[in-house]
Amino acid sequence: MFFYKTMMQFTFVTPVNAHIDEVAKKFNKELLLKLNPPFIAMELIRYDGQRAGDQLSFKIGIGPIKQQWNGIITAHRYTEKHWLFRDEGLQLPHPLKTWKHTHALKSTSNHQTLIIDRLKFEGKNPFFTLLMCLPFIAMFWMRKPLYKKHLGNHSSL
Repeated sequence: MFFYKTMMQFTFVTPVNAHIDEVAKKFNKELLLKLNPPFIAMELIRYDGQRAGDQLSFKIGIGPIKQQWNGIITAHRYTEKHWLFRDEGLQLPHPLKTWKHTHALKSTSNHQTLIIDRLKFEGKNPFFTLLMCLPFIAMFWMRKPLYKKHLGNHSSL
């Protein structure tokens, strides 16, 4: 029997020159809007925050086609050296079947913080899963300079 694992996982790590407390304070609605890729229209409908149980909702699309994306924060932890929250999809746009995105911060020496994006997703079938890999890699790669700009010591948020 042939078995094909369709869940994709990626991890992106970005160092920023700021203390973890400063970075954590700036993970908010304004940052979410600044991280939106330029080729995707996004209308934020709901943003409760990053605590477990908080919800977010937006419409996304390219051109005139818009789809709903509803998610919930399923995990939140904060310590002196580590911070994270995880959003999971409740209602996802086609062709996504599942979505889990863990946003983590890790304190390093010299008042630096590592921003770690762990992404797990699955399409409605293996073809869609593979099809979405490149766009998601591009979207998260584009976040790296934005994180440094908006979350570093000389940020604009």
